Amino acid sequence: MTLVLVLAAKPVKWGMDPSRSLRYAAILVYLGLMTVAQAAPTIGGCPVFPANNYWNTPVDTLPVHPSSATWVNSIGAFTNLHPDWGNVLADNYGIPYATVTGSQAAVPITFPPDGYADESDPGPFPIPPNAPIEGGSSSDGDRHVLVVDTTKCLLYELYYAFPVSGGTSWSVYASAKFDLRSNALRPDTWTSADAAGFAIFPGLVRWDEVAAGEIDHAIRFTASRIWGSSGGRQYYLWPARHASGSSTDSTRPPMGARFRLKSSFDISHFDPRTQVILRAFKKYGLVLADGGSNWYFQGVSDERWPDAVLDELKSVGGGNFEAVDTSVMQVDPNTAEAKQTGNASGINVQGLWWRSPAGSENGWGVNLTQQGDILFATWFTYDTDGSGLWLVMSDGVKTADATYTGALYRTTGPAFNASPWDPAQVFVTAVGSATFTFSDSNNGTFTYTVDGATQSKPITRQVFSAPLPTCVEGLTYAAASNYSDLWWRSPAGSENGWGVNVTQQGDILFATWFTYDAVGKGMWLVMSDGEKTGPGVYAGALYRTTGPAFNANPWNPLQVRIDPVGTATFTFSDIANGTFAYTVDGISQSKAITRQVYAVPGTVCN
Repeated sequence: MTLVLVLAAKPVKWGMDPSRSLRYAAILVYLGLMTVAQAAPTIGGCPVFPANNYWNTPVDTLPVHPSSATWVNSIGAFTNLHPDWGNVLADNYGIPYATVTGSQAAVPITFPPDGYADESDPGPFPIPPNAPIEGGSSSDGDRHVLVVDTTKCLLYELYYAFPVSGGTSWSVYASAKFDLRSNALRPDTWTSADAAGFAIFPGLVRWDEVAAGEIDHAIRFTASRIWGSSGGRQYYLWPARHASGSSTDSTRPPMGARFRLKSSFDISHFDPRTQVILRAFKKYGLVLADGGSNWYFQGVSDERWPDAVLDELKSVGGGNFEAVDTSVMQVDPNTAEAKQTGNASGINVQGLWWRSPAGSENGWGVNLTQQGDILFATWFTYDTDGSGLWLVMSDGVKTADATYTGALYRTTGPAFNASPWDPAQVFVTAVGSATFTFSDSNNGTFTYTVDGATQSKPITRQVFSAPLPTCVEGLTYAAASNYSDLWWRSPAGSENGWGVNVTQQGDILFATWFTYDAVGKGMWLVMSDGEKTGPGVYAGALYRTTGPAFNANPWNPLQVRIDPVGTATFTFSDIANGTFAYTVDGISQSKAITRQVYAVPGTVCN
């Protein structure tokens, strides 16, 4: 058996400067959806993207996003929704569309100097001369034009579009073409006729859907204050491809944020036709796709829309919505395919966890890493004398859906500064067992027996910075851009018995080093606030803590003591290799490290 690293819980400040505020964001995890695959919505015999597309996948079972309350408040918890269409066609309200067949003549598309030609699909497009324009022919608004070729099942969308010479060509600011039979996304960082780089048509509410009794897709909406930049780069959530604005304020939602109507919201007293839309809000939700008025959601004007339905929709307050963690749907960051029943492998957790409710037992925690169906857990806590203690479940086996069980081990080994390191001095002793049972990707229960003492505690994922990584299972590490993982001495296996857990959220690196003190007893040291000092370089203070024994009941956070012991610097040469340099109690060393692989498929974070 090879034992290695893992984590440290931190919302205690771990000796940080008290003036620094705690960062509240969440480690994202992968969750295989437990939903039944739906039939795709259609238009003119064409699917509106495949049934397993992001837009067509229910989100009613997804975990709530850690930033949900903050984002809802930013948009307006006390601001009511607004259906952004009507039933008087002369008002030119809503977003219209046209359908054509394969015989429609294609015409040139041109761009003014300040347009987005470099992020657009070039023409010619089959846009008819009389294609309806959002806001009407004299509009000075977004002037979207949407056309569906029902022969080829292609969708064409234009932004700020003007017909030239009676429609023999069109001048536009942006143009995009989508294959309605494909889950392909636009190139990353490209806009579309929508600011987020989405297709517009799949997110519109159409009367025919309501009349049929079901809307089986998400609905697009707008907000006025949007988080658009982080670390000098555009910031948006998969599968959005483009940001809006340059605000670095993470209390605002980014493009691609998805919200659902809370399951507790009573819809029984609404008009049955209104209920169709409200059910879609609960099942598929709203997707932030463009800048605009808060909680305005888009549809197609139609004379058949009853005033009563439009009025009732305006009575629903934004505070009845919650943001959901859509990273758990992701199959690959470069496709809009979403996980469905049949390709889901159950709950997959990766990250720092601590006592629930968050912060209630500052000073201890557990790191969970899953590769395939194996859960590797390292619990950092305290011995009966209050000194640091780490125990590892290195081979937690999946025994049921969302349940993992394995033996717990205590190890002793060479002192952290031993040179050379001798793995033969590492001794492993079984001390009990652990079981992790997850109710969802944010919450679970940690039950353990150690030296005959048994306890059970609710746990929740820990948050310390933003933006949050998106972690998915099944990619190669070459696809990663985030350093979150288990790391050990390079070459792999050359110093079995110690390691370091690295968790990156934004530009903060949280590292916990599991090693041994001068007499060979297990100890853990934490760099809880490693700051980015250059490309791939993170540095911070190292701390040693003491606290209540692992089986203390009740746990008293006031007994946790934090003492600085030195510094650490992580320098990554690439996504899978780096150097760990440290000074502890005046002793300095530097070691090459690499990601640890113990099962497949691995979990990759970006």
